[in-house]
Amino acid sequence: MNIPNLTAFQDTLRRRSYAPLLLIIFTTFCLTGFSAQACDFERVKFDAQFDAGRLDACEMVTTGAIEETHQTHFILSVNPENTPINPSPWYAFSAVAKGADHTISVSIVASDAKPRYTPKVSTDKQHWTPIDFHVDSEGLHFELALSSEPIYVAAQEIIVNDDYQAWMQKDAIQSLFTIEQVGTSVQERPIYGMVATQEQNKEWLLIVGRQHPPEITGAIALFAFVEKMSANSELQQAFFKRFNVLVVPMINPDGVVAGNWRHNINGVDLNRDWGKFTQPETTTTFNYFRSRLKQDHRLVFALDFHSTQQDIFYTMPEEYGLVPADFAQRWIEQLKEQRLGSFTVRERPGSSPGRGVFKQFIADNFRVHSVTYEMGDNTERPLIKHIAHKSAEIMMQQMLATPAEAFIPKAIDESVD
Repeated sequence: MNIPNLTAFQDTLRRRSYAPLLLIIFTTFCLTGFSAQACDFERVKFDAQFDAGRLDACEMVTTGAIEETHQTHFILSVNPENTPINPSPWYAFSAVAKGADHTISVSIVASDAKPRYTPKVSTDKQHWTPIDFHVDSEGLHFELALSSEPIYVAAQEIIVNDDYQAWMQKDAIQSLFTIEQVGTSVQERPIYGMVATQEQNKEWLLIVGRQHPPEITGAIALFAFVEKMSANSELQQAFFKRFNVLVVPMINPDGVVAGNWRHNINGVDLNRDWGKFTQPETTTTFNYFRSRLKQDHRLVFALDFHSTQQDIFYTMPEEYGLVPADFAQRWIEQLKEQRLGSFTVRERPGSSPGRGVFKQFIADNFRVHSVTYEMGDNTERPLIKHIAHKSAEIMMQQMLATPAEAFIPKAIDESVD
């Protein structure tokens, strides 16, 4: 049986002059796959049996006699749902002391991937605090003070299906939007959308999110963006008097529940499936939206919220033939003019025909702009919300200032089935 990184860790212990000590290795393996598991040791229990939990194997390394020192180190392994995959190792688990309170050291190692997310802890899975850590070639390392009450450790804040349900029930959002099931996942979890329509409106804004399970800062940005759109104001009233809006905040509920690194439960990257429509999440979501586009209705703009290592707005090139030609660029330029503190607005135009990316699919089939709105993994959360509020405000102003005829493309590809 192969023990991931154990030999390297033993070598490290010897290099650090632990050779005279008695080295005792306790190893417990959890079943790998799509279901999270638990690892139970004499004095510590790790558990990932909750939504978004991810923990695939556990090893305990003790230097010195256990009954004398209790100096324990745990190596926790996480594996991707399948390969090839974008290396974004996700981990989420609880830890509890069995007996007296004590502190342990933890290393998280990922299969063929460097750490991307820095550890955070919580006692209720709602309020999260970053903790000290260090990274080297062997993984991500930190200490945990354990008691009889579970402490949760995760790569990012945990935001799961129940949290989306609670968010959609907020008063300001409910006053504008109707919640409807727009699709179904592979495992038949409902995919919900929030719809705001008025009978006279013909133009649509489409917003989607959480195609990739670990991308929490994108989820935080989407929440704040929609909340700003929903806030009662003259701008809000004017905007919803002209535009219909569909928001699908969580497209990949199965992947989120499983604690996947990137894919849905079938091991498919949903943001490479638009136009291909091999997965129910993309297929049913698009079919629902298309059913809303009556004969004289049209999509005018779309946004897809994600996370990456830095803050980036992926746009379509101005010369791509979309309408209005400079719409996304003007939006980004106005955002740059705001007082955003340390935030740097980065625009990256580009196209990727045939890859199944949502942004590209919208551009090719509706001939209007779509933007992939990416927030950095470590961008401060208040700043994410501030940027989202400014972005939403500028977008609404710009859409209202754009004549309806300017959103009408010269030709729309009618080949989408």
